[in-house]
Amino acid sequence: MRKAFDGSHRRRIHLFRHGDVSYVDDQGNRVADSRAVPLTDWGREQAAAMRGMMADIHVDRIVCSGLPRTVETANGIFGDRQLEIGIDADFEEIRSDPDRYKNLKSLDEVAYAFSHADQPGAIYGNGEIFADFEARVVAGFNRLVDDPSWSSLALVAHGGVNRALLGHLTGAGLTAFARLEQNTCCVNIIDIDSNEGTHRRTLIRGINITAYDPAKKDAHLTALEMIAERMSKKDSIPHL
Repeated sequence: MRKAFDGSHRRRIHLFRHGDVSYVDDQGNRVADSRAVPLTDWGREQAAAMRGMMADIHVDRIVCSGLPRTVETANGIFGDRQLEIGIDADFEEIRSDPDRYKNLKSLDEVAYAFSHADQPGAIYGNGEIFADFEARVVAGFNRLVDDPSWSSLALVAHGGVNRALLGHLTGAGLTAFARLEQNTCCVNIIDIDSNEGTHRRTLIRGINITAYDPAKKDAHLTALEMIAERMSKKDSIPHL
């Protein structure tokens, strides 16, 4: 058991984003069901690299969103441990309307779809309201924190989920949503202090750490910009 200076019980959360996937086929078409996409070969390599980085890190509970890409990532990182991977649908990615891609005026709508997240009533891709999404994710997180049965938790989720949680934990809320990049198969390190069941403090020790490129030497486009770049193979969608 880890202790803070004041004697509080200090627990650690490793918050992961799933490994690389492709929501776009080789012709630049959006896949029919983005919820069902598996990891790419590169995504599996990312998970294997993270597995090596986490080899000596104690984890006593694992939770993922249940979407295939988080299940596969969790298994890729922790599959050699005798731990059940729990599923909590509150950590599923923010939902959009699949048909929104049929009427795009510019790929900037894809690349910068998070830019208005903090505006009142803002909606992601004609789907979920950002504020409702944040409330869903935070409620799931609070349930995990209120459970005293673990001391070191791995939560394998999604880019939007992680942005919402980090914004909430820093106090920045949705104003930080578009500013907190989450590379595929990254990990964020969070400590939660409690004393006799009362939350004392939250500490963020690391954000967007990747085993395969820790210095971000090759990270130039954001995750959404990469999706837009893949979609740009379709000549019918302009880039402004």
